[in-house]
Amino acid sequence: MDQKEFVILGKIEDTFGYDGKLKIKIFAPQKLWEGLKKVFLKRKRGDYVPFEVQHLEVRGRKAYLKLKGLDSEEEALKAVGAHIYYPKEELPQPKAGEYYYFQLIGVKVVDQTGKNLGKVQYIHDGGMYSMLVLDDERIIPFTKNFVLGVDTDKKLIVVDGEKLP
Repeated sequence: MDQKEFVILGKIEDTFGYDGKLKIKIFAPQKLWEGLKKVFLKRKRGDYVPFEVQHLEVRGRKAYLKLKGLDSEEEALKAVGAHIYYPKEELPQPKAGEYYYFQLIGVKVVDQTGKNLGKVQYIHDGGMYSMLVLDDERIIPFTKNFVLGVDTDKKLIVVDGEKLP
């Protein structure tokens, strides 16, 4: 499968315990994580390797994951640093006003007058809310106070320029 057919859900940060559990930094909405039955692991320049989820616990922005076939700390250590992916076509449709991070990366940001502010380079999870980080390193809170509209089809985000520093 082509990489464009997958979206990244998180990254394996460490092992957790001695039975092969993994500690994950999650990048996707918690609701998506809570229903996972399978995931794909991938290292740089490697293939997507499918794994069945045996056990999953989500705590805030972390997940603790037990994958079938990784049954010891030694086996789990080999997976540390790998990214976790999921097939894009199998993702549930987000509700109105909700977006997956991958839908916002590379999107043009303009103010309400149409002035180009740049493109979204990545999303920073600020705890209480996410922040759009533009190509000039400018940060815009991804909240209703700042973001006036999002059109993923047109790849456009309109923000309230008067509220920006």
